[in-house]
Amino acid sequence: MPHDPGPTGRDDDQMDWVPAPDEIRRIGLAKALREVTAPHHRRAEKSGVISDVVRGRATRAGYALLLRNFHAVYGAIERGLERHKASPAVRLIALPEMYRAGAIGRDIATLYGGAEAAQAVPLLPEGEHYAEVVAEAAEGDGVGLIGHAYTRYLGDMSGGQTVSRVLADTLGLDADARNLYDFASLGALEPFKIRYREALDRAAFETDRPDAILTAAMRAFDLNIALFWAVQNAVGGASAPADDPAPVGSA
Repeated sequence: MPHDPGPTGRDDDQMDWVPAPDEIRRIGLAKALREVTAPHHRRAEKSGVISDVVRGRATRAGYALLLRNFHAVYGAIERGLERHKASPAVRLIALPEMYRAGAIGRDIATLYGGAEAAQAVPLLPEGEHYAEVVAEAAEGDGVGLIGHAYTRYLGDMSGGQTVSRVLADTLGLDADARNLYDFASLGALEPFKIRYREALDRAAFETDRPDAILTAAMRAFDLNIALFWAVQNAVGGASAPADDPAPVGSA
């Protein structure tokens, strides 16, 4: 059984510090998010199945199960963003061209041998819980969704690009199983990420609760960590998707 340091990979008495709203606006929400979540980010990179992926030790079963759970999470994020797309703060980062649920659906259909087979795989409790937390963030003014979107989308556009290359090299996954990381429709990613961070900074001035965005982002990282360990533990006794299917992209 893989080592599991706990659901979030940290001591229960470890406290998170969040700057006051005026301080967040002064330094910029994007910078505040990066600084406040940095310890969480480092823990996430060393956790469970994602650690296996970046070290080239992942299995198709592990990666497919991760995507199966991510599909529910991204679906919850994107439904929430659409629900609040008239919000002065949320609308700044609710960009349909970034949405990933459809891309993940195509990936898991490829990995599991069809959409119906993929949907037949139960979600892990950690994946269900993550999606439920996102749905809760969509209640009220929905500003917490900004923290959840930041955690996943900027991660996919940054470290996710390395993950995509590793998956191609180590698991032989073709492009039809790596749609999650394909942002070709956005053009060059670095200029887009700069504009996205600028949008985050503006969003802090459109809500009286920018601190809630930081809190949501930190919680999102902890939920990811719990899911990463759960997937790794589950795959220890799991069969490969679609009963050990032929390599992705084969006839």
